[in-house]
This record gives sequence, C-alpha cells and structure tokens, in this order.
Amino acid sequence: MLTAVVAACLALRPPPALPAAALGGAGRRAVLNTVGAALVGGLLPGAVVQPAAAVEALTLEDLPPKALSAYNQYWPALQLAADSYVFDVYDLLDNPGRWDSIAALTESSDIGSAASVSSLEREYLTPMRILTLSFPPDAGGDEMQEALDKFQASAFRLSAQARRGQTTGNVAQPSVEEVAAVLKSWDDGRMSINAFFDALNTGTSTTRLVGIPPKGSGYPRSKKLYVQLRKDAALCRNRGGEVRATTPTLTYLTQTLQTPRDT
Repeated sequence: MLTAVVAACLALRPPPALPAAALGGAGRRAVLNTVGAALVGGLLPGAVVQPAAAVEALTLEDLPPKALSAYNQYWPALQLAADSYVFDVYDLLDNPGRWDSIAALTESSDIGSAASVSSLEREYLTPMRILTLSFPPDAGGDEMQEALDKFQASAFRLSAQARRGQTTGNVAQPSVEEVAAVLKSWDDGRMSINAFFDALNTGTSTTRLVGIPPKGSGYPRSKKLYVQLRKDAALCRNRGGEVRATTPTLTYLTQTLQTPRDT
C-alpha cells in the first residue's frame, strides 16, 4: 500500500522549472507548449506530445472582430510599405549621394502645430504595430511581434549607417565595408517584412501580401503604378486632405499588380 502511494506521488510531481535562459525571448505560446509537454510527460509517461502549429490558420470569417477590422484597414498600407522599401529605399542604395534620403526615414519634426512623426513610423511601424496588437498570439500575433521588433532594429540601423556614409556635400565615398553594411541592414529589413507578411497571410488564410525577393529582383509589383500613385496621392492631399488621398491607393491596390518592377 505504501509503495503504491509513493509511486502515485512521484507520477504527479510538478514538472521541472524552466531555466531563465529558456524563457528569454520565447513567445507566450512557446512557453505554454513547453509547460504543456512537461505536464503531459509527467502524468502520462511515454505519451507523444505533438507540437502546436506555428500559426493557427484562420479564415477571415473566423477572426475576432478587432483583428478583422485592423486587417481590412491596414493590409493595403503594409503592401505599399513593401513597395516603398523596394522602389524608394533599395533603388537609393547604390547611390551614396542620395543616402540622406534613407537617413531621413527616421527623422521627425517637433515644431509646435507642425509636429509630425517620421515616415518610418507612419508608413511602416504603425500599421505593423496595430496589426500585431489586434491578432491573437496563436493566430500570428507572436510571429508579427518578433518580425516587427527585428524590422524596427534593422531600419534604425540602416538609417544610422546611411547618415554616416552619405556623400552629400562630402567628396569622400563610403568604404566597401560601409556599403556592405548598408546592404545587409536593408536585407535584414526585407526578411523581417517577409516574415511579417507570412504570419499575416497564414493567420488569415490569404495570399494578398506579396513579399520582397532578394535584392528586390523580380518583385511582382509595378513601379510605374507606384510612382503614379504617389503623385496622385500628393495631388489629392493638396486639394482635399488625407481622405481624398486614399482614393488612388485603393484603385492602385485593386488593379492587377503582377507586373515586373521596372514597368
């Protein structure tokens, strides 16, 4: 009888504590999966624990209302951000004389009523942040947060590197190492954008968001339409504010966009 009681107590012993290093940087779902595996292993020796899917694929109809609303509002802005990252930023990388434009991504103004956030914050980080906070962790929220953090770090690093290496008013060209560092920071940002898009596409069971290929080569979106969109949006903004400026954006995004990037 005593032997049976001892055996039962050992079988129900609490799982071993997770070391702090194992928790550092782990998402909420990863921690819960690890704890769940330890519990099942303790209660049912020999049981096989199947890992949870990285992102739970939901249809748009299955999304929580807050997530669906954020998705419908901000996925077009995300695709335009990717367009800008290729057509505006990458196309400046081979011209150090224009690197001041890359450095300006993180610049904001704080002059009374004319204060404004940086283009990085407005065009990239804000849509990503709102979507990250709107989606459940197991529907892509954790993966979006990780991609957002990595993109933000690479974007600020790219801006700082471009500011140091720009040749505006300076006859000295950046070194080979400086150019390579700028290219790597851009590519780190590209991979983070793609990771964010993958999580959002999987979490919504859609394929709307188009990722960026290495070096932007073969990016299946039209630079000609993008440039025209920027012009139309600026014109609408001057005539009627931001509300009218959204009209050409929607027109652009609903067209067939599978066109070479140089057309």
